[in-house]
Amino acid sequence: MKVENVQIKNRYVIGVHVMFFEIEMFSEYTDGLINLIDPVKNKENITLDFCFNLSEHLEEIDDRRISKDELLNKFNTQIEILKTKYPMIKIVTKIHNTEDGVYYHADYRRDLNYNYCKKVDYVMWGETDSFFPKEAFLVIESLETYTNEHDLHKFILSFSDRKMWDSSWDPLVHVEYKSHVFVDDEKGHLNPNQAKSQLSIEDMNSINSRTNEFNFVYIDQPKISGSCLVLSADLIKFGVNVPSCLIYNDDEGLSVMAKRLLGNTYKQFVCDNILHVHARRHSKKRLYVKDENNPNSFTNKKAGRFKEFKKLSQSNIQRLMTGTGKFVEYNDIFKEEK
Repeated sequence: MKVENVQIKNRYVIGVHVMFFEIEMFSEYTDGLINLIDPVKNKENITLDFCFNLSEHLEEIDDRRISKDELLNKFNTQIEILKTKYPMIKIVTKIHNTEDGVYYHADYRRDLNYNYCKKVDYVMWGETDSFFPKEAFLVIESLETYTNEHDLHKFILSFSDRKMWDSSWDPLVHVEYKSHVFVDDEKGHLNPNQAKSQLSIEDMNSINSRTNEFNFVYIDQPKISGSCLVLSADLIKFGVNVPSCLIYNDDEGLSVMAKRLLGNTYKQFVCDNILHVHARRHSKKRLYVKDENNPNSFTNKKAGRFKEFKKLSQSNIQRLMTGTGKFVEYNDIFKEEK
């Protein structure tokens, strides 16, 4: 399928939260945005929203390798490239520092959804280790033809991925990767058939170019990977969002609330022949963290307070699902140190 001169009738926001240690991936992410946006004729229907997070509450910046000013310059360089290339697009940026308080991607995505659901028709979740497919806007607008005909307005759309985790995730796997076996080990980032590994924009485009028409399937139970997720504005207006109790597991929290609120009417569409890339073990995913050498972001190698942070977040997920127990807050991470 050739993607060019795309006329979009809807309004979109694409939002991404960028941690300081992800900065070396950021230029690839902006390359992915350019790949997505270039074919669009009426680019003014797109808003780009960015939060660059320099907070050191959980991890500290290794200032022997890079300064805050250098990090900020790297971020601003990519923003200026986008502003110069797309003067017709509204580009919103926010810089978050340690003194601004604790704020991470679950907070950002909650705010993104809430702040834009009355301004746009679709909210799109970006991630620095991900590429939206060039066909994304065509996929969304093609799906909308069906959803309008059937009076379906509260839904989630996922683009397909390479092989990921157990078979329960197979509805999200691209048709060309369904037969592969997922191996959960520390070498997954070297296997191009598995979702954790890197794949170039060119290779993604080549795979997707083999599609002549989009194939949609839908599932009635949430299976949400937060990378390149598309939320209809009506879904958010209905109340589906990342709950405020969540401090990390944003996609899982969204899943719980979507099913709670929508029940048997929950709809998640998957375009299973259009691939997006989510390189969860990108070789530049986690750099410049003090006392850490973990570029591929293996959980067991993370320094700082991350492990305690994730443990507390997962306890909140359990409380969210069961409806019992008091939620923990960011301040609970630091109580033992006081």
